[in-house]
Amino acid sequence: MNKELTCNQVSALISFYIKGKLNPKLKEYVDLHLEKCPACRKKIDDLNKILNKFNNNTTEPEQPQEEETLSYEFRNRLSAYVDNELESHENIIMKKMTISNPTARKELESMYKFQKAMGSAYNKTKNDFKYDYSKDILHKLQDGREYTTTYFYKLMILFTVLVMAIVGGFLYLYF
Repeated sequence: MNKELTCNQVSALISFYIKGKLNPKLKEYVDLHLEKCPACRKKIDDLNKILNKFNNNTTEPEQPQEEETLSYEFRNRLSAYVDNELESHENIIMKKMTISNPTARKELESMYKFQKAMGSAYNKTKNDFKYDYSKDILHKLQDGREYTTTYFYKLMILFTVLVMAIVGGFLYLYF
């Protein structure tokens, strides 16, 4: 494997890298790329910040009182709201909360940024891998059979020639 990863390859591996699910060698290649590429490093840092914020429900020191007023219900419905999975009356409640609460707006903006970053990483990966691996595997299997068959026939011909040479040698010596 080439030790130099492209930005597209790193984008495709971003979720595995953040979760720590890459094998050590691949992680090393991603780390090498991140040392050289400030854009990818910034993308991963931003995603880590967003994930840490949602996982830890940390508060910003500037507005601790507003963060406390952000309801548990709002946090649980935020992802569904962004994905447009709520019913109309729940959507109205979420809109009112985001309009009236600056912290809720920040949470919503962070969620949109996260969704956009993950969507772009997904689209890059999807576009990069439009290759049909099943056809490739079938061709390799078929080629393998043909190669094995061809190899078998070549061995049979060689064996037949050797046997004929030995028999011809014996016939020549005795007759």
